Amino acid sequence: MCDEVLQEVHHAKYLGVTISDDLKWSTHVDNISKKSSNTLNFLRRNLKYCPRNSKETAYFALVRSTVEYSCTIWDPYLKKDVDNLEKINRRAARFVMNDYKLHSSVTVMLNKLEWPPLEHRRKNQRLTTVFKIVQGLVAVPSSQLISADSRTRANHVYKFKNISASSTVYKNSFFPHTIPQWNSLDKDIAEVPSLSCFKNRLP
Repeated sequence: MCDEVLQEVHHAKYLGVTISDDLKWSTHVDNISKKSSNTLNFLRRNLKYCPRNSKETAYFALVRSTVEYSCTIWDPYLKKDVDNLEKINRRAARFVMNDYKLHSSVTVMLNKLEWPPLEHRRKNQRLTTVFKIVQGLVAVPSSQLISADSRTRANHVYKFKNISASSTVYKNSFFPHTIPQWNSLDKDIAEVPSLSCFKNRLP
C-alpha cells in the first residue's frame, strides 16, 4: 500500500476492539480483563472507606463500561472467556460490599446488589441493537441484512429468518446468534413503541 509492505499480524486493535485473525475474541477479552482488573485495584485502594453507592458508581463508570464497550460485536461464546469477564463482576461485588471473607457468598452479594451476570447484560444489549435496527434508530438497513420471516409471526410481527452457519465462529456472531433470541421475545416486548420501554421490559 503506497509502496509499503503491510506487516502481517495475528491481531490488531480497531476502534478499541482487538480483532484476531481467527475471528475469536479471547485476545480482546484478555486485554479488557487486565485493564479492568487494574482499574478495580486502583478503586479498591483509593475508595476503601467510601460508601457503597459511591463504590458502585465508580465501578459502573470506570470498570463495567470498559468490560462492556462494543460488546454487541464481540460477545464471547467460549466458557473461559465468559468466566474471565464474570470474575471482574464478582471481584467488584466484594469491593462494593466491602466483604472479602472466604466464607462469604459472592452470589448472595450479587443478588443484594441486583447485578445480573455480564453475559445476561450482553444478551440484552444485543437484543436492544436489533430493536434499534427494526425501528430505524441506527443506520443498519434490516431489509438488506436479514429477511423477514413471512411463515410465522406467532410471537410478534418483527420475526426474522434464522441464519444457518457452518462454523462455530459464524454461528456465534451477531446476527446468527441474536436472531433466534429476538424471535422468541414476547409481543409485549418486541412491539413496544419506544427504546426506553423496550429496555425496561427486557427480563
